[in-house]
Amino acid sequence: MKSQVIGVTGGIGSGKSALCDYFAQLGYPVIDTDQIAKDIVKPNQPGLVALIKQLGSDYLQSNGELDRAKLRDTFFQDPLIKQQVEATLHPLVRQTVRDQINQLRGQHALIFVAIPVIHQLNQPEYQLNRVLLVEAEENQQLERVKNRDQRSPEQIKVIMQQQATPQQRRALADDVIENKAGLDDLHNQADAWLKQTLNRLGPVT
Repeated sequence: MKSQVIGVTGGIGSGKSALCDYFAQLGYPVIDTDQIAKDIVKPNQPGLVALIKQLGSDYLQSNGELDRAKLRDTFFQDPLIKQQVEATLHPLVRQTVRDQINQLRGQHALIFVAIPVIHQLNQPEYQLNRVLLVEAEENQQLERVKNRDQRSPEQIKVIMQQQATPQQRRALADDVIENKAGLDDLHNQADAWLKQTLNRLGPVT
């Protein structure tokens, strides 16, 4: 079986996770780069060791775990810290994603990779065949993230301002799903996209 690797991207609160959850429910493998980034900074993992060497032990909690809240707040407020964290973790994430893709190839018609940072879409390690973009209105993004993360609108807007613009994301996307009308509509659009994509691939062998 020939596998197609699909990058799924979108701004914060756009519904990227909800879409990937649906694909997973349908039996497709989903590789979540955010989850990988979290896993590699668990105690004794290479990402945490590298981060603490770079940033200092102030970012460790007393139990030896990463102080995620402190790092998150600094990450979005200090461009230098953001640059250091990305330079430290992104290569480790890319290597892990590549390994997982290689393990899954030939077993599934479609392999999905959730990628929130658009410049990661161009990484050769991922060998993406298509990019699927999930979009939502800004007010919907704000409301979703506020309910999910208990962040203030001001904090969310700071994050959104540091992410790619809708125009930049659309320029890299092959397909777009508009997540503006609830979960059922999102699932219906996903079904239509899957049907079209699988028909384009032809018979699965």
